[in-house]
Amino acid sequence: MAVATQQLKPAAAQIFREMQDLKVGVLFCGRRFGKTRLLLLTGLTRCLQEPGSIVFFIAPSRKQAKDIGWRVLKESVPPAWAHRVMESTLTIEFINSSRITLGGWDHADALRGQSADLVLGDEFAYAQQDRLQEALEASIRPMLATSKNGQMLLASTPAGGGNYSHDLWERAQGTPGWGRWSFSTTQGGWVDDAFVEEAKSTMALELWRQEFHATIESLVGAVYPSFGSGNIKPVVDDGVSPLIIGMDFNRTPFCACVAQMQANTLAVIDEITLMESDSREMALTIRDRYPNRAIHCCPDPTGKRLQTSSLGLSDHKILKEVGNFVIHAPKAPWRQRDTINALRMWILSADGQRRLQVDPTCKRVIRSLRNLTFKPGKAEPMDDDNSHMAEATAYMAIAISKGLTPWKVGSSETVSVW
Repeated sequence: MAVATQQLKPAAAQIFREMQDLKVGVLFCGRRFGKTRLLLLTGLTRCLQEPGSIVFFIAPSRKQAKDIGWRVLKESVPPAWAHRVMESTLTIEFINSSRITLGGWDHADALRGQSADLVLGDEFAYAQQDRLQEALEASIRPMLATSKNGQMLLASTPAGGGNYSHDLWERAQGTPGWGRWSFSTTQGGWVDDAFVEEAKSTMALELWRQEFHATIESLVGAVYPSFGSGNIKPVVDDGVSPLIIGMDFNRTPFCACVAQMQANTLAVIDEITLMESDSREMALTIRDRYPNRAIHCCPDPTGKRLQTSSLGLSDHKILKEVGNFVIHAPKAPWRQRDTINALRMWILSADGQRRLQVDPTCKRVIRSLRNLTFKPGKAEPMDDDNSHMAEATAYMAIAISKGLTPWKVGSSETVSVW
């Protein structure tokens, strides 16, 4: 008989045991806890112990499910156990008529009308929350209701409060047949304390706590709560280094945040705000103020296709041709939570370093970062007068954090920003 040995660390083993007596389990844990291993082992156990079981492993997208789970799953199943392995549907059928299929919350509506005995949700907090809610309420829970022993185990790193995944976490506390667990990264047993401490220098404090200690960082109140007097002090343009400009495409106000790297500090030296304006006027204004400087522009990524002028060109194209700027923006828009976390890291990293310094003359930058708040009950900032300069600053922060350096100047010359 074929034998496969799988290992669970103590915390994951506790969840595995306690889940036997529950209908629904919700796990919030730190990164590298071992949640994918736990979910797949839970699914394999069900398939082997109860012939004819139908199991679904669902990640935020089908591609993610394949990337994080398919190879691991196949390596965990000896050939003698499998009747068929179907790459096209990411399905393994076992010789006892059980099967496990990998899929994504982005296409979970395809599950309508099917039956299931066990549903495993990986990183459910990072799925599109409206699709997650629709899938669970309209498809998955009815599927499980028809099973004699239908179960669901959801595991993820938290993604803040005020969303459907947080609602599930709260529901698990007092609902009969539901259970919940919270474990840090190191409690998972796969990562040591040194790795977690090292990450402090590259992450905002709120993100570090969320990613490694599984805290639910409330998205209520200030978007940048750590921004304060420690980030405000006189900074002087050295007159030589390339300028880095974050830009938000909004006609009124049209905002640009001007900075440069000084050692390991992102120094905001200037701000430009135009009313009833467009990208052409902004480019000309910047060039009038800084006529001979190398300028690296980190604009709203949607400017690749949108236009705030009547020239018939995209905003990015206008900035490049009119201002002679080097454009640094991804093909697809940044995720909003990523831009927020990137700027939070520069404001105050988890190791206590403030690497964003704003000159006191940049009144709008200071006001925006101090006063921008989240929409009540939602994980998105208010769309008000404070949002545009804050977004311009965040686009710049995430571009640098994502490694858009050393900066290219011309066709061959490379100038390092720091």
